[in-house]
Amino acid sequence: MASFFSGWNPIKYFPEYCGPYSVGTVDVEIPVSDLPSPADAPVDAQPTVAFRIFYPCDKPSKNEVDRPVRWIPQPQRATIAAFAKFLGAKEKVASAVSYLPQQLYWIKLPAHRNAKLRDPPTSSGRWPVTVFSHGLAGSRNAYSQICGDLASNGMVVIALDHRDGSSPIQYVRATSKTEAHIVDPVRISHSPVTKEVYDARDKQLRIRLWEMALAYEALVKIDKGYNVENLDDNTSRLRKERSEVLLQFSDMLDINRPGKVTWAGHSFGAATSVQLVKSIFYYKDRAETNGRPLIAPHADAAIIQQIAPESPTLLLDMWGLPLKSPDQSYLWERPLPSYAVGGPNGTNVIAILSEAFQNWKDNLNLSKAAIAKPSLSRRPSIAPRLTRDKGQLLPQWARLRAPSPASDSGYASSLARSSPQLTRQASMSTGVTTPSTGSSGKLSEHSSSNRTPGPHMFFVETSQHFNQSDFGILFPWIAYKVSKAQDPATILELNTRAMVQVLREAGIEVAGENDAEILGKDAGISRWISIPVDDDEQEATKPGALNAINRKLSVTSTRSSGAPRAARESMTMGQKMEAEQGTAPEAQLELPVGGIQG
Repeated sequence: MASFFSGWNPIKYFPEYCGPYSVGTVDVEIPVSDLPSPADAPVDAQPTVAFRIFYPCDKPSKNEVDRPVRWIPQPQRATIAAFAKFLGAKEKVASAVSYLPQQLYWIKLPAHRNAKLRDPPTSSGRWPVTVFSHGLAGSRNAYSQICGDLASNGMVVIALDHRDGSSPIQYVRATSKTEAHIVDPVRISHSPVTKEVYDARDKQLRIRLWEMALAYEALVKIDKGYNVENLDDNTSRLRKERSEVLLQFSDMLDINRPGKVTWAGHSFGAATSVQLVKSIFYYKDRAETNGRPLIAPHADAAIIQQIAPESPTLLLDMWGLPLKSPDQSYLWERPLPSYAVGGPNGTNVIAILSEAFQNWKDNLNLSKAAIAKPSLSRRPSIAPRLTRDKGQLLPQWARLRAPSPASDSGYASSLARSSPQLTRQASMSTGVTTPSTGSSGKLSEHSSSNRTPGPHMFFVETSQHFNQSDFGILFPWIAYKVSKAQDPATILELNTRAMVQVLREAGIEVAGENDAEILGKDAGISRWISIPVDDDEQEATKPGALNAINRKLSVTSTRSSGAPRAARESMTMGQKMEAEQGTAPEAQLELPVGGIQG
């Protein structure tokens, strides 16, 4: 039956990854009890942390066993049924659907399960690391193309499984103290957005941030060579042989130098990454009166020393609503760590939007405000007048200033004074992008004139929200029929190309030549459009614009756009939608079902 249906499937494989390295994968699930606790466990946290590692590998020879990496994980039927129910199908319908697309079993990644880790050609002798957070309806399997592309360019990518109820289904393996069980999805309303909705998203974020901090603790142990218990035994069903893959990562991960780990995510996952780097970077400055934090790291948490102004931040179609929780105004009022005194001033920050999210103006304004350079007008609630009572010190933001007024953001954390500042150099040569070195062998200061000013924000014409996940590239005929999204492979290639260049300019040693063109504001690259971040601060942050997002979160919502206009060939996809349908583009943000954003 499966082989019969496989003939119906228009695409059986993902396209090859765009980087020069072959890609290996290993699935990991570690008992929380085996790891140092980075913070107190949040409510409903699970007893294990799970993720998939994508990494540069040596391609197995013809004489070696090369196990395929299937896109749909086992148990396949239950996973498909759970996804159908998540999208709104009734129980009986979801059960029936689970029998039909068995041909999906034949879709595999262009990767090699449990392959040998390649020796890193970097100056540090270690591979750079990216941690990726998935969006709603996602999992570690849903971003295989973009995570694999990053790995093929010389990165070890950690794709998290979040057990916060944002996935259609999550399987938790048994530990010595807990039984195996399933985490079902949590239904949270998109409209209206009430305090209960914000509280529910905050609860999910507490789990997500804790899991990301735990994953980092796991990487520290793995890099130190500890024999970590992996509950996912990675055993072949045919050969019945267990592969101890994690031992090969010992002393191979560039995770010990502050600011070298990259934090990335899509939609809700992008918001998760923003809240993580801010929560950790500013944790010492947060007072009890600032509300309940999303994470309160223990003083010895490893992640505290990692997150720094130099930490690259890659944000794909960020969903802004979780950033505006009233209880997290402390975080909203603070800029990304990149803008701390002495930091790279936004050059290591990129936000890439689909055209659908670019046309969703309220969310666009939130994204701009979240990544933009701080200013007195942008953050008035934490920029008091430069006055003080007699005998009182000036506020910290007024006391810590950058040497150059032109680069002075007016903001700094107490951590900025103690965090080592890393330098950046982008190589013009082929192969691995290597930092320049002086006679001392240390990284030399990279001239700011050779870095593209940030922050960076772009969108790809004729792209939709799901184009940055695997769904657009696996089901292009559905994507085009539903949303007119075109050429999904090119969309993902542009995403990867820009992210890799941001890392290259941030001093992360990745493969390929310097590609500054992709970050140019007028690059002239087809369908690749720059979005001005600071074009209109007052418009982007005025209360009406920020609050309006509360009313724009249903995929079935509509908005009058005035009298219909005649569609022209020169219009973008979103403009044509407005012209022909008189409907706001945000009505077409997600998969063609109600209730999903993020």
